[in-house]
Amino acid sequence: MKPKISVILPVYNASDSIRQSLESILNQTFTDFEVLIMDDGSTDGTSEILKSYAAKDHRIKLFHQENKGVVSSYKTLIEHAQTNLLARMDADDLAYPERLQKQYEYLQKNPDVALVSGFCKVFNEKKLRFERNTGFTEDFMNRWFLSMNPPFIHSMATMRKNAYEMSGGYLKDEYPAEDYGLWVRIKRHGKIVNLPGTIGEYHLSGSGVSGKNFKKQIHARNVINMKNLEDIYEHNEIPDPKKLLQEIKKHNLNKREQGVIGQLAAITGCFLACKGQGKKARQYFKLALHLDKRRACDALPDFVLSFFHLSYLVSFDAFLIKKIFLLKIRWFLPNNTKYAI
Repeated sequence: MKPKISVILPVYNASDSIRQSLESILNQTFTDFEVLIMDDGSTDGTSEILKSYAAKDHRIKLFHQENKGVVSSYKTLIEHAQTNLLARMDADDLAYPERLQKQYEYLQKNPDVALVSGFCKVFNEKKLRFERNTGFTEDFMNRWFLSMNPPFIHSMATMRKNAYEMSGGYLKDEYPAEDYGLWVRIKRHGKIVNLPGTIGEYHLSGSGVSGKNFKKQIHARNVINMKNLEDIYEHNEIPDPKKLLQEIKKHNLNKREQGVIGQLAAITGCFLACKGQGKKARQYFKLALHLDKRRACDALPDFVLSFFHLSYLVSFDAFLIKKIFLLKIRWFLPNNTKYAI
């Protein structure tokens, strides 16, 4: 019989962490799955570790290739997947025991969902950095948040293979933000959600893809940010600020998360101003002020210039920004604006 989930696990020189990662998957409460592993030309003893696990557990299917990178690994493994549910996993992350069980049951009950993930503890060189990544359980919130950051941890996401294929799959020219690009496209083929609660641990390291390609990844993400903002604008999916605030309040966000979302609210305000949506732009900027006054203050010149389609062309001294903010903010948020924080 075919398994119900295909775990996709690319590995390159991960001898220090692959055992813990594999154990966390093999000891799931849900057991009806296959683990497809690509050894991407490892040279540090990883190959021997993988062979020993494959010999002990029939669910593991091991592949080898010369070092071609993660995008090539993803594509090959997904081609060999027997199931319609693809569960991503990385060699340095940990899945908590009920991760696959929760995601499988949710996808069975919600056929309109293309991708489900969950929250993770984020570690930096084994030190806890964040209690959880920033993301949302609601589909409409995640669609908007894609204009700032991925609302999912890649290695904790499980998606439908048919939605993956209709989205065009992982694209090499989006590397090292290939997961982010996929999320932006896959949302056109179903809902994208996070389950409540913590389902695993995400470990950042200087030797990982994000660590080695930080600047390149930031540039790729910025391009994808704007693509997503344009996309949700064209599909009339930019949330109503009132509804957005109501949902934000439900999540009991910490200061860091409020700052990130406040920054996105300011960016959205600038974007809407450029599109001639003055009233909604002001509402978003007001939301940004409510969430993080400092970041809203920093974005004020761009917000003003956006009404003249000049955003991002001029840089102001931080002191001048704050002075303008203190003296002029009431002009940009007139009293007759019906939306109130």
